[in-house]
Amino acid sequence: MANEHFDVIVLGYGSAGANAALQAAHLGARVLILEKHTEAGGNSFVSSANMTMPTDFHKKTKSDGRQFAAYLEEVSQDTTPKKVIDAFVEGLYELPSWLEVLGGEFEENQFKRMWTYYIPAVTFPNLDSANDIDLKIYHIKQTERCPAPTAGRRVWELLDSHLQQAPNVEIRTGVNVRAINREHTNAGRGRITGVHLDNGTDISASAVVMACGGFEADTGLKRDLLGPRRIGLLGSPANQGDGLRLAAKAGAKTWHQSAEASVLGFLPPGDDTGFALALSHPSFIFVNQKAQRFINEAKLESHRGHSDTAALDHESGKYANDPIWLIMDGANIEDQAKPVLEIFSHRIVREGYEWSEHSAQEIEKGWGKKAESIAELAKQTGLSEEALKRTLEQWNGIDEESEEPFGRPSESLRPIHPPFYAIQLTPLLYNTQGGPQRDERAQILDPDGDVIEGLYGAGELGSVWGHAYQSSTNFSETIVFGRIAGREAAALAAKRQQGVKDVNPDGTIAERAQKDPPIAIDRREFQQERMGASGFLGGQEAAMNA
Repeated sequence: MANEHFDVIVLGYGSAGANAALQAAHLGARVLILEKHTEAGGNSFVSSANMTMPTDFHKKTKSDGRQFAAYLEEVSQDTTPKKVIDAFVEGLYELPSWLEVLGGEFEENQFKRMWTYYIPAVTFPNLDSANDIDLKIYHIKQTERCPAPTAGRRVWELLDSHLQQAPNVEIRTGVNVRAINREHTNAGRGRITGVHLDNGTDISASAVVMACGGFEADTGLKRDLLGPRRIGLLGSPANQGDGLRLAAKAGAKTWHQSAEASVLGFLPPGDDTGFALALSHPSFIFVNQKAQRFINEAKLESHRGHSDTAALDHESGKYANDPIWLIMDGANIEDQAKPVLEIFSHRIVREGYEWSEHSAQEIEKGWGKKAESIAELAKQTGLSEEALKRTLEQWNGIDEESEEPFGRPSESLRPIHPPFYAIQLTPLLYNTQGGPQRDERAQILDPDGDVIEGLYGAGELGSVWGHAYQSSTNFSETIVFGRIAGREAAALAAKRQQGVKDVNPDGTIAERAQKDPPIAIDRREFQQERMGASGFLGGQEAAMNA
């Protein structure tokens, strides 16, 4: 027997879980949020919260919507069904209005020029569907209502401020869910009935939303699913693959297990969380274990740090480029610039680490190396002096008239002179993508492709992005599919209540939905202002019902 009953239980309290809970509560559902970690927010709290969108999101014609959906379908290369992609794009057009009625201001993110943090609005411009597509990257503006210095924290605190005041939402942190309960029938496993906690208690519910993050902090899962390579993380150390284990116990089918989003950065020795690399001057190169360049360093897309550097040596079976060293001169150090990005990451946002000027403290710790000669640099990095000298001479000999073998733009061809600085680079995960497969209604599927009634997914756990990743779509996915999951979970809970007396002392879901909403949203105004109420990809059901 369950100790308590809720209409909807949400597992995980990052952006995906918060949006699911807020949407379900707005539709009248009584919601319980369970977060394993004592600090809520997950990856969302420490994210840059960049969101790539068609530039016409404010227009009712939505001319770019169909093209963006077609582009994302081509990017996925049949690893994600068209209906799922259409549902994402449909929800993307509603996203600005949703955040604005909550109190946020949407604006284009004007990136400062950085040579090692390359994020084009269109990640794959050579695809046929990318021709003339107009995309930009947006985020939530820092305002009096959203004062946090980083965008992910702004969004999460905005959502949390509403949920903390919602009368039909309860939030519990430090709670570990051991299993998702499911009925057993003669025909097999039936619908979801709630969750079983680590302390042995059960909580029943009509629907459960899985929004419990990925497996960035689980060494074993990373080894098995991403490869036996040292891969750190930028995000929450609490993302330890709990969702994958819960999904397996619930009988869910998984997908996109080897997909991820990562950047090259610095990982302190003996640590799991690191710093993203961001150089403002082009006098630098990357070299591999043979002290050779191997990539266009100025055009390494900042979500492919692992995949684009993971070439195998076919004779040894080991990674051909590890360890990777950043070699640079004083331009990125001695002018007070910091070689790491400070707009997100667990180390910066949660722990409050401040990288020192001129990297003085980091060099003293041994994190960075400084050398007056190539011989000294080779000794400190363990690279071949002869090979390193040859590589630097080749690089310094390149001018604007030369043919650069890796295609770096002419304005980035700057010589490197002593004193030399070096930092060892490691792929760092923003997030993983694998998890339980979901459909366009956020319903989680079983191995036969059938819906597991009452089980929904949102966020990076079972992300819709598989084969390839269009940059800056993971955070918007947390909002879009969080809302879809919350909407569908609330609808299922209301359906199950029909004909049931005394379900909750404060009335049924339908009755609560007619009362004052738990968030300050004028539903009629939102229906009039939101773009996409009628649907442009085939009549998706409205995500908010008046």
